[in-house]
Amino acid sequence: MITKLYGHSRPSSLLFYGALFGLFFFLTGLFAPAFLSQVLNKVNQNLLTVFGTYYLWVGLITVIAAVAILFMPLRKQRLGDEKPAFSYFSWVALLYSTGMGSGLLLRAVQEPAYYLNNPPVATANNKVTALQYTFFHWGFTPWAMYSLFGLIVAYNLYVKKVPNLLDAIVPYTKSKMIKFIATLFIVLITITGVIASVGLGTAQVVNGIQYAFKVDFGTNFLLLMVVFIGIIATYSALTGINKVIKFLADFDFTFSILLMLFIGFFLNFNSFLYQTALAFYNYVIHFFEMSLSFGSFKTSEIFTQEWTVFYWAFWLAWVPFTGIFIARISKGRTIKEFLITTIFVPTIATVIWFSIFANSAFNIISMGDKTQFDTIFSSLFIFLEHFPFQYITFFIAGLLVLISIINSVDSAIFVLGMFSDNGNENPSKRHKLGWGFIITATALGLTAIGTNELLNGISNLLVIMALPFSFLYGSIIFLFFKNIIINKESSSQISKH
Repeated sequence: MITKLYGHSRPSSLLFYGALFGLFFFLTGLFAPAFLSQVLNKVNQNLLTVFGTYYLWVGLITVIAAVAILFMPLRKQRLGDEKPAFSYFSWVALLYSTGMGSGLLLRAVQEPAYYLNNPPVATANNKVTALQYTFFHWGFTPWAMYSLFGLIVAYNLYVKKVPNLLDAIVPYTKSKMIKFIATLFIVLITITGVIASVGLGTAQVVNGIQYAFKVDFGTNFLLLMVVFIGIIATYSALTGINKVIKFLADFDFTFSILLMLFIGFFLNFNSFLYQTALAFYNYVIHFFEMSLSFGSFKTSEIFTQEWTVFYWAFWLAWVPFTGIFIARISKGRTIKEFLITTIFVPTIATVIWFSIFANSAFNIISMGDKTQFDTIFSSLFIFLEHFPFQYITFFIAGLLVLISIINSVDSAIFVLGMFSDNGNENPSKRHKLGWGFIITATALGLTAIGTNELLNGISNLLVIMALPFSFLYGSIIFLFFKNIIINKESSSQISKH
């Protein structure tokens, strides 16, 4: 059991500061949405002018650091002495639904179709290139970001057995002020990441309903859906990981596979296999060029900022709560098993997912309107209209998006509760209720700026918040390697296993 964070007064104050952060976006989004959008856009443009290339390096270095551990003696270490609490299926399902669930549905068709119509770089085969860049944005880099942070937390908690969650994140300083500031910022960026998921996912659900019934419900319905998701997610978090959270993850994972297999049934298998294999091969061998945007894979500044930098910022914003949640559900696994399962397994699964939907979309585009999948929030439902049983698949897709959002939010509520409740592995209901309210209110404010401006507003906020966190994350990685690898602190512990 994780005990105290660092005393009794400051952890609870995290709720207060989180509430202030949420209140600002709630009030500004409701009463001055144009002002909020303008300010976020201006700040973001200034940051990207200076730090755009920096984000690319952050992504590449994280992957290198995570993979490097697989070739070190440390990989044999087991994260704690207990047996794993979850079956392999449930473990992967929790990873999937918490890390990317709703995003995979949101972008399944729209992103590869966009790359097909607007190739990032000039190549001989636009279909392969479209798949290649989709794999790039959803593959090794985001999962390495999650995995490395989660590994550091899990190692410090379950191997070094530090006394609390905060010491597991910032273990190499005794300054209470530095620890508090680091924790506070992690809390704020966690709120930012999860409200992005709520805002984008909710807009997709609502647009799917509107597309199916040919009715425009307006912004008020969108806001009501945010409230509904917030209530259900809070209830789910109150029940604990082993109950509703686990059930929703298993359900989401199972029916996502079934939906994918249904779409795959209509594919030309030979064409699918060739294009997927070639795209993945190109992704792997040109990974460094794509990561740093140089050589034959140098993309335009606009593409780099609006796609790659946005994604790296998005994943960074999700790193704290996703990484901590992964650490929480991975006790008992070896480091090798942890890294392979949290980086390579989801990457391969993501490659298969996007390949099936993208190749099907490419075939549809070749026979009709090239721009039919341009709208991010309704593209999946327009796509499903081309297949049998469309109303059944509409319902399943909408339900999966909804469950994915709920699972992301309830996981975030659970992790934030751990922070504010003295590092308790099973935070009290009071703390989970508080964070549920804060996240819902903050998401309401950002969603209120309107669906058309939602993606722009969220992307700007994420890039802004992810920048200072990237500095903190970089220092955490550096100190981990310095103290664990260079100083060989783990050698005595590894020898025991």
